[in-house]
Amino acid sequence: MTQSGEPELTVYYRHLAALLNRSDDDNFRALLEQARRVSRGEYETGLYDHQQAFRLLWHHLDRSGYLRQAHHDAHTRLASTRTAPDEAADLELFLTVYTQVRPTTARTT
Repeated sequence: MTQSGEPELTVYYRHLAALLNRSDDDNFRALLEQARRVSRGEYETGLYDHQQAFRLLWHHLDRSGYLRQAHHDAHTRLASTRTAPDEAADLELFLTVYTQVRPTTARTT
C-alpha cells in the first residue's frame, strides 16, 4: 500500500513502461506470466497489482489482434505432439482465460 492507502502497482508500472518497447510475443509471454502468478497466488507485490498488469497486457494484445491469432495458434500447438508440458500448461491456461473473457469469439474461431 502507498502512504495514501492506494494499492501499490509496481508490476503494472513496470509493464506499462516496457509495453511499447517489447514485441507482441514478449508481451504475450508477460501476459502468461501474470496469468500463472494470479492463478497460483504467487504475487511479487499483491493480487491487485498483478491483475492490473494482466489487464494492461490483455487489452494491448487484444487491440492489436494478437490474442485472436494466439487463440488459433494455441489450439494448433496443443494438437502437436512436440509441445513441452510447461508450454502446454501455459497454453491451456491462456485458452481457459480467453474462453471466459471472450466467450463468443472463442466459440467461433
